Amino acid sequence: MTVMTYRTQDGLADYGFSIEFQPWTGWRVYIIFRPFHRDHDDSVKLPHQAVDDSGRCFVNWSAKIDSLGEARTVAELWAEMIQRYERAEIEKQGDAAAKQQSTLRGLRTDAA
Repeated sequence: MTVMTYRTQDGLADYGFSIEFQPWTGWRVYIIFRPFHRDHDDSVKLPHQAVDDSGRCFVNWSAKIDSLGEARTVAELWAEMIQRYERAEIEKQGDAAAKQQSTLRGLRTDAA
């Protein structure tokens, strides 16, 4: 087992992983921690994330991970991907809220 932390390239998020070898699957990258966001919900399934029989979240990589080096790379790629994914989700929520406020302002103006 290897524990690793990873800071995203933008420097805004830190992730923690436990990389473990399992004879039947090869190397597996478990997600120990990820950044907290205001609307963070652990029940939401993130892309390429799965849960094992013990309830532990791991990076669901499509190919077998054959080495510790590959597992580290998978962890880094997943962290970067999730950082971009969550930023896009926050921007979508912000855009939706802005559109809703704009619509409400228009309704109030029309009502006056």
